Parts: sequence; C-alpha cells; structure tokens
Amino acid sequence: MLNDLRIFLVEDDVSQRESIESFLKFKKFKVQSFSSANEFLAFSKFSRPSILICDIAMPEVTGIELYKQLLNNHLDIPVIFISGESSIQQSIDAMKISPIEFLVKPFDINDLLIAIEKAYRAEIKKVTLNNLLKTLSPREREVYNYLIQGFNNNELTEKMNISIPTVKQYKSEVMRKLGINSLSQLIDLSH
Repeated sequence: MLNDLRIFLVEDDVSQRESIESFLKFKKFKVQSFSSANEFLAFSKFSRPSILICDIAMPEVTGIELYKQLLNNHLDIPVIFISGESSIQQSIDAMKISPIEFLVKPFDINDLLIAIEKAYRAEIKKVTLNNLLKTLSPREREVYNYLIQGFNNNELTEKMNISIPTVKQYKSEVMRKLGINSLSQLIDLSH
C-alpha cells in the first residue's frame, strides 16, 4: 500500500540523514534525501503521493520556512518535522502550520513509522481530492469553493447571481462528481 509513496528527507546533519534514509530504504520506502532546504527547493522531479520529513532547525532556510515556501508554490504535501534543538517558539510555529507530526530527536523509530502512515493517509486524501476536483467545470469549482466556506443556497444565489434551482443543480453535480452525499462529507473531504 505504501509502495507508491515517495519520501523526501531534508536534514542538514549528515549522520542523522544517513541513518534515517538507511532505515527507510530498509523498510522498502522510496527516499530522496537533501542536505538543505535550498537543495530540496531546487529539485524538480516532484510527484505525488509524497511526504516530507524535515529538520526544523537548519541554517539558511528553516524547516518552517521551507514548508511555507512549498505552500506558497501550491505544494501542500504532508510534513513530519523532526528536531533535536528546537525552541518552544519553533515548536509552536510548526504546529500552527499543521504538520502531520513533530518528533523530537532522538525519536523512537516506530513513532516515525506511525507518522509516515498518518502522513500517507493524508496525502492520499489530498491526491484523490485534487483528481476529483479536476473533473469539475469552472462554475462547479466555484460552487465547491463557496460550499466549503459554508455558503448556503441563498448566499450562493447572491454571490453567483443565479437562481435557487440552478444553485441546487450545481450542488448536486458537484456532489455527484466528488462521490459524496452530504455537505458534511464535502467538508470532511476538503479538510
């Protein structure tokens, strides 16, 4: 199941990077490691499903700054932050951008495997949603975006300048294409 997952490892400490990479390869994961955030950002062979395991305290570009750059570039892959010397503020900042996990070195290798499984599930959900969203027309995508913001039928008619029956038709088509039956499923799918 996890054999289609690509793990990107960004760790500036050579011994830590080699140790984690060796373990992950032993567990049959596809791993690509980098010694810095800038090296990772220069990498162009990015494919999904992927996750990022990233040291938080690196010189030049920190793990948090790297993740923010990825988000700015619309690469919202799940991240597992690792660190041995992060401050309380760095930990708070990391949790604010909602990583999958934050592991403090030295961490139990089983905790890393659990975090990878959790990240994989989140990544598959994102990949599936992105593929489904590609099936929506531009107008259906607009309806989807308003629905996940909590707009009701009346607000949609005002915002989109269309009638209630047309709103209902768009909503029905969005749900059909996304394979869901309720607005609560829609919200769950989008998060």
